[in-house]
Amino acid sequence: MPDISGTIYHLNREQEERHTQEMAAKLNLPYINLVGYPLTKDVLDLVTEEIAIKHQIIPYLKVGKTVKVGLVRPGDKTTSDFLGQHLKRLGVDFAISVISQSSFLYGIYFYDKLKKESGLKAETAKREQEESFSTEIKDIQSAGAAAKKVSVTRLLDVVVMGAIKTKASDIHLEPGEKDFLIRYRVDGVLQDVVRLSLSQFHQLISRIKYLAQLRMDLANQPQDGRFSVKGLGGENIDLRISIMPTSFGEAVVIRLLGQEKSILELDKLGFHPEALLAIRQAIGKPHGMILTSGPTGSGKSSTLYAVLMELKKPGVKIITLEDPVEYRIEGIEQSQVKPGAGYEFSQGLRASLRQDPDILMVGEIRDADTAEIAIQAALTGHLLISTIHANSAPAVFARFIEMGVKPFLLSGSINLVMAQRLVRKTCPYCREQFAPRPEIWQEIKNSLLPIKARLDQKTQQILDNPKPVLIRGRGCARCNNTGFLGRQVVVEVLVPDETIEALIAKSASISEFDKAARGQGMISMEQDGLIKVLSGSTTVEEVWRVTKD
Repeated sequence: MPDISGTIYHLNREQEERHTQEMAAKLNLPYINLVGYPLTKDVLDLVTEEIAIKHQIIPYLKVGKTVKVGLVRPGDKTTSDFLGQHLKRLGVDFAISVISQSSFLYGIYFYDKLKKESGLKAETAKREQEESFSTEIKDIQSAGAAAKKVSVTRLLDVVVMGAIKTKASDIHLEPGEKDFLIRYRVDGVLQDVVRLSLSQFHQLISRIKYLAQLRMDLANQPQDGRFSVKGLGGENIDLRISIMPTSFGEAVVIRLLGQEKSILELDKLGFHPEALLAIRQAIGKPHGMILTSGPTGSGKSSTLYAVLMELKKPGVKIITLEDPVEYRIEGIEQSQVKPGAGYEFSQGLRASLRQDPDILMVGEIRDADTAEIAIQAALTGHLLISTIHANSAPAVFARFIEMGVKPFLLSGSINLVMAQRLVRKTCPYCREQFAPRPEIWQEIKNSLLPIKARLDQKTQQILDNPKPVLIRGRGCARCNNTGFLGRQVVVEVLVPDETIEALIAKSASISEFDKAARGQGMISMEQDGLIKVLSGSTTVEEVWRVTKD
């Protein structure tokens, strides 16, 4: 199969250089493409890397007493005046050429290349600086302070290192009218890190685009890409880049993939015992579908990977279709689909079935075509696990019907459905007891009363206590003064019975499926969360934040 992404990248590069060449012709200036140009240390040393980045210039050739300098912004009078003054002090003249953003970034990374070639000293200095920042950054406040101190060339490294140290799942770069804001998403909640100048933002986004092989000259359309960095322990951390135009410039979200590999076990995700038992019984069957639902960021991918880790064993062939492949697992064939580029989930699923798998994992069922192929696979001897967007477990059935899936296909094909959210866990380092307000306590009791008989003895005793005591985090340095550290799942699990099957056959509404699920005794996400509140592992406000409509 041809490398479609590589072809698109090269076409975009050609277009970028063509636009730059046209701009040079309009200004009656020479044009040069520096990508691949043999830049030399003696010429680059005429301008420091910091100055080159600030003015977006690259000196590339010295002929006699004249230095040829490539400019991204040839019409910028400030840059021209600066060059005249700076190079005059060095006793040389200059001639301007027009270069593209890619040429400029090639020159900037040539500075880094020359530093590496200069020997071990530069590499040692860089490593010592990284170790210094690693020691200095302990929390969000220190990450912000470090970002203010570093040069633009090190800013991305420090921002990513801060995200790794604070266990952030995403980095948000949000431009405003006068500056830009860096925020980390930690345990599912965005937290401000630091505000920096817009000039730093433009240089930062140029570096991100270069590393992610995105178009440098495109600022009015969304772009997606990715690249990898080394974590603190030497592990690879994939950075998934999403860029979107806004009123004040391009907003960037960087998702860190590979930060949560230690939680890829079902027992560690926070499932209650009944849910764990139902999940393990469902995945223990030779065929059928297991589906988890919830919004983006609700931990669905972690659940799927945890299930795969339980299913992976010698003699079993597992194929996954993902967008993107978030974690690479040895012994499993993982394929990344590329929606919009000729490789959709439905196409990948058809191809996978020809590979004779025992187990299939589909990242998401988004349309009727994919849904029907998945159901046919489940009905013909394959175990299939996937995700689907629905607000609750009962709503999964209605979602399939809404997609246009024929009820007679759906009936009998699903082993189990679940819906989940992530709640923050109470920080273990600053836990404190407190008495809840009477109306809050009464609402907790009312919610748990229908399943009280199924609760363990300790939880029942807490519920019966006339003077209830709950746990919360006071806030400390280890939890960034939030009172929370880490996350766990709250879940509702539903195994289809005869009543559910009958509702599927008549294309029932969400409310009818919901009523049947509660009649079956399903523990809802809210109830699961409130049980965790009584155990002290989260707070009632946190549970209601993610489960209340």
